[in-house]
Amino acid sequence: LNQLGTEAVLIGILAGLIGALVAVPGFRLIVAALPLGELAGAATLDWTLFASAMLCAVVAATLVASVPAAAMWSPGASSQIASQRTGGVSGRGGMLERGLVVSQVALVLILISAAALMIRSVDNLRSIETGIDAERAAVIDILLPGTGDAAGLPGRMRRILEAVTTVPGVESAAATQKLPLRGSGHNWGIMVEGNPDPASAITAFRTVTEDYHRTLGIDVLSGRPFQASDADPAAAEGVVLVNQALADSFFPGVDPIGQRIAYTDSRWNRIVGVVANVPENELSPLPVPTRYLLYDHVPMVYVPAQTIVLRVAGARDPALLLDDVRRAINNADPEVGVRETTTMSNVLNRALGSTRQVMPLLSILGFLGLGLGTIGVYGTVSHFVHRRWRDWGIRIALGMRPFRLIRQIVAGGLAVVAAGIGLGLLGFVFLSRLLISLLYEVRPMDPTTMLVAVVLLATVGAAAAYVPARRAARIDPMLALRDS
Repeated sequence: LNQLGTEAVLIGILAGLIGALVAVPGFRLIVAALPLGELAGAATLDWTLFASAMLCAVVAATLVASVPAAAMWSPGASSQIASQRTGGVSGRGGMLERGLVVSQVALVLILISAAALMIRSVDNLRSIETGIDAERAAVIDILLPGTGDAAGLPGRMRRILEAVTTVPGVESAAATQKLPLRGSGHNWGIMVEGNPDPASAITAFRTVTEDYHRTLGIDVLSGRPFQASDADPAAAEGVVLVNQALADSFFPGVDPIGQRIAYTDSRWNRIVGVVANVPENELSPLPVPTRYLLYDHVPMVYVPAQTIVLRVAGARDPALLLDDVRRAINNADPEVGVRETTTMSNVLNRALGSTRQVMPLLSILGFLGLGLGTIGVYGTVSHFVHRRWRDWGIRIALGMRPFRLIRQIVAGGLAVVAAGIGLGLLGFVFLSRLLISLLYEVRPMDPTTMLVAVVLLATVGAAAAYVPARRAARIDPMLALRDS
């Protein structure tokens, strides 16, 4: 008993030390994989929690050791040990081992299936056409002074944009009060000239500067983009760009170019171009009717929070220019505060929402679970082989071919894996409903995903069982007969 207790404590401590060696580089990988954003820089290892985990490892090893210790205290344990020269998985210990491994495989199947569903959902979301050239765009969120002149806002934003475009590597820059993929808002009613009662009077309303669409790489499908000459607040009517969804909704079968729309009958805006659909509110294949107006053509309410987008020249990384852009903004207008600098690719990643946030964690846990499941199957089959090594030697001596012996042992290991897979599938049926809100265009019980997870586990289980089975096939029958 003392030996079992000592071994348990040593195994727990050794496991904790190995965990410490893996924790430091592994922690960096996890931080890099998870979408922590600005919190990533503040993420550090908590050694108090690690000490608690170390204690849990020692306690777990001790609890495992208590099972054979309890068996040794049972009445007649000595006579049973003396009378049994071989043992199989049908014994008391073997049943416990198999039960633990079955549970482990079931949990691994649930983790792998959930991670696979998350990966497919993220892949489906990424396949949505955004209409934005995100790879070459950067985003700077700025904060103007709390109070200011609304009428002077367009001019102030132009001065800031002029400073941004002087930064080497910046091809163009624009401003907007609402960036795509950042949730709903700024949705106003619409009036269509000649149609006093449009079917749907609510559209997304975006206030931008002239180079907005060129900077984000949004294609102009017909008509023309904004021009510098359009920014004339004294013009009798303003100009507006609409997306294809608005053109289809309010001008079916009619060329929208030249038509007039408004949000108030005091000022009409003439449509000069139709641009590609962009997911304004959230990442979705369903387009939202949207119109774009210039700062100069909108009766401004002073809004301190503004967003600047810039397009880099060539194949440069937009993130490398953000510090220079920040300095240029501060030099041009010291009263302006820069809240956040990021890339449009990061905005797109954030738009993937909770699905992308959960996917890395489930993938990491699934990978770790697969490794532990492999170790569990290997350990169980290896122990089974060791307990019956005399039986294997006798069978080989009696003419059993090694191939048949390997097949028999591997089949026993696969039976344990199959039981775990069955239990895992049953458990996933009940747990999959928790994933419905995180999935996109994939069913919780997707047959392809489940088949891949089952085949992966079966393959890994067969490989884990093959190693000790191969060792059993090499047993010297003379040694087994001499000891029988």
